[in-house]
Amino acid sequence: VLNQSGDLSAIATDHWVSFNNPDNTGEISDYRYKTIFQNFITTATIRFDFEKDFHIKIPIIATTQGAFDWRNNRYKAFGSYGLGVPTYTPFTASQATTYKIFQDYTEPFITYGYVVTQRFDYGDFAGISGGIRSDYSSAFGQGSKPFTFPRGDIYVRPSAMKFWSGSKLANVFTEFKLRAAYGEAGIQPGPFQRYITLSTKTYGNTNAFYVSASQPNPNLNVEVSKELEVGTDMTFRLGKQNWVKNINFSLTYWDRRTDNAIWNLDAAPSTGTGNIVDNVFGLKSHGIQASLNTNVYSSKNFNWSFTTNFGKQVSIISSVKGPEVVIISSAGSTNYVLREGEKVGQIYGFLGLHSVDQLDANGNPYIDKAEQDNYTLASNGWVVNKTTKQPYFTPNQYTFGDPNPKFNMSFINEFSYKDFLTFSFQIDWIHGAHIYNQTKEWMYRDGINSDYEKPITIDGVTGAWTAFYRGVYAQVSRNGTKNYFYENGSFARLRNLSIAFDVAKVVNIKPFRKLQVVLAGRNLVTLTKYTGMDPEMSSGATNSPWDRGTDHSTLPNFKSYQAGINIGF
Repeated sequence: VLNQSGDLSAIATDHWVSFNNPDNTGEISDYRYKTIFQNFITTATIRFDFEKDFHIKIPIIATTQGAFDWRNNRYKAFGSYGLGVPTYTPFTASQATTYKIFQDYTEPFITYGYVVTQRFDYGDFAGISGGIRSDYSSAFGQGSKPFTFPRGDIYVRPSAMKFWSGSKLANVFTEFKLRAAYGEAGIQPGPFQRYITLSTKTYGNTNAFYVSASQPNPNLNVEVSKELEVGTDMTFRLGKQNWVKNINFSLTYWDRRTDNAIWNLDAAPSTGTGNIVDNVFGLKSHGIQASLNTNVYSSKNFNWSFTTNFGKQVSIISSVKGPEVVIISSAGSTNYVLREGEKVGQIYGFLGLHSVDQLDANGNPYIDKAEQDNYTLASNGWVVNKTTKQPYFTPNQYTFGDPNPKFNMSFINEFSYKDFLTFSFQIDWIHGAHIYNQTKEWMYRDGINSDYEKPITIDGVTGAWTAFYRGVYAQVSRNGTKNYFYENGSFARLRNLSIAFDVAKVVNIKPFRKLQVVLAGRNLVTLTKYTGMDPEMSSGATNSPWDRGTDHSTLPNFKSYQAGINIGF
């Protein structure tokens, strides 16, 4: 930050830019970060074929796998600043009047463990395996025992058995496999979430230290996830002609549970700590995944293959330690509540009504009957005050529902003609999703959304009522989360489109064996009722399990085009 002591505006207003300096003489702040990561892993596999190795007439193959994994992650942070810099540039921190080191922090984190798995396969009919993973960590605390997680899987292929393969059923139903798997895994506490041992370092007259964001918890447990999967794979042979010769189908049901999820809880004010890390809540989720692919048409010169994928899942908060947890989203004013029994990602806010006599969940009217004559239903479907032309919103907050889609689907088609022309496209369909249009709400705040120009009829009078649109933002709570901005986020999108033409297969061009020109596009067309720029966006924290349905001035998916050439000699 430059020295602003000679800036007339800074002198006149007594305002200046600085991070640490109490006056306008400028500063230079220096932040240095370094991470050193070391990883050693070794594996061993022992495989025995009972028939070939031991001459035992049993078609069993035994496979034993073992692995050892050691990881060392060392993070260092060093921060310093100099105050009172020269009026000329360039300058360095050493030229500053005051020089301080405010942070000298080292975070060591070592984990190591082993994996052992034993598998038995009986020919191509069936197989079973089981194993464990055991982990040690410097974050577990002194003297802590290792955490061990089991896993296992099993499969059976009735279609490989003689009673099946020798029957007429095998002519149509060619493959049938049943499978199941179970596994557990753990998320370890962070380096200093159980305990913190940091010494203050002195540099001359300056002390550099690290202040933890949350109070460590010596009783913190490992966050454990458990997952069960069951599924089937099938293949059908439907015809001997060119159309739909076979269909491959796969279906999986999964059920996952997370216990002792680690989170920062607000600590009691008397503790003098902002929050304490603890095992706060549990999660459970389940869903299905299915895929179907087929060669729709196949001939000497033309082929058409089709694949469709289907997915559906539900995530619920199974338990919460202590009172419900309120999470402020990283997007605008939107907030979330971790409440036992409710779905993950539900947004809470103030409700606008679609009927003057609308009732709440307890059967009571939101608007007192004595006040209902002061309100009317506007032509856009929202309850409005007849006099002020402003919309009505409830004084209390309620859930808007689950923003997550009811299901996802993809449709992928690939065509090829002879050996020189290929064409493919993919369409994605997201159904039942919702998104909170925080961007639109802030545009309402500033009066720059085009909705301000839309006329509506209120109590028999039509006009572009600024009071209504401004009231949507300002009523009950300025920038408060309101269901007016909670929109349908379902969409269908042309995700990919490509065409490739191999010139060398049509025209003999020496010395090229392949001269393929490829044109491709992505996110070319989107069909949606969402009024924002893109329904497929979330402006919450990266990989956040909560911020799933908020659009807060986020860049949309780009519509892109590509051209390329593949050459072979």
